[in-house]
Amino acid sequence: MKMVQKSMWVRSTTIAATLALSVFSGLASATIYSNSYDMDIFPFGSPDTTSYGQVFNSSGGVLTDWSFYASSGNAGDLQLVIADWNGSYAVGPALYTSSVFSYIGGSQTLQFSGINTNLPVDDYIAFITVADLGNPASNVFMAGSYDDGGLGGGFTFANTNGVDPLVLGGWNSVGDWSPSNMQFSATMVPEPETYAMLLAGLGLLGFMARRRRESAV
Repeated sequence: MKMVQKSMWVRSTTIAATLALSVFSGLASATIYSNSYDMDIFPFGSPDTTSYGQVFNSSGGVLTDWSFYASSGNAGDLQLVIADWNGSYAVGPALYTSSVFSYIGGSQTLQFSGINTNLPVDDYIAFITVADLGNPASNVFMAGSYDDGGLGGGFTFANTNGVDPLVLGGWNSVGDWSPSNMQFSATMVPEPETYAMLLAGLGLLGFMARRRRESAV
């Protein structure tokens, strides 16, 4: 009888361990999306072309970091914004707004880390903007690509005369140069629900271990 109980415990524990390991594997499998440089896109920044963005589709997950690449330009401040995309323009409120990024001018990676924003399956836009900034970057040529990096979507921009396009409730002048894209790199990890699966697996392990101790008495 005890041999049968032990066999059942081993089988159940193996199932629980497999579940926990599969969840750990899922948590480790962050996906990096990136594309390569093909051309420069005409200048972004003050005073007219307030915002440059990359439209993309999320298959569900947490966006942890995003980078754009500047080829040349005048030093100044800019910000990264993540927002919903309705097919024509960015929809507020912003899902994420970075702290002010100081662009030093010239060739530079515009890297934004610690975004950690959950993006369910839908269309979104990641855009850099100089709107409402006191020392805006200007005449910035951005690196572009013909490849969407696997995220879908394309490059788009807004001329808003320095006003935040989300405040306007829409982009009053939008260009969509598909299939051209901004050059970017982005990282997404599995959705937070995965952590619940992990806890369930570990809880099952603990339960089976307790049952084994009780049956051994």
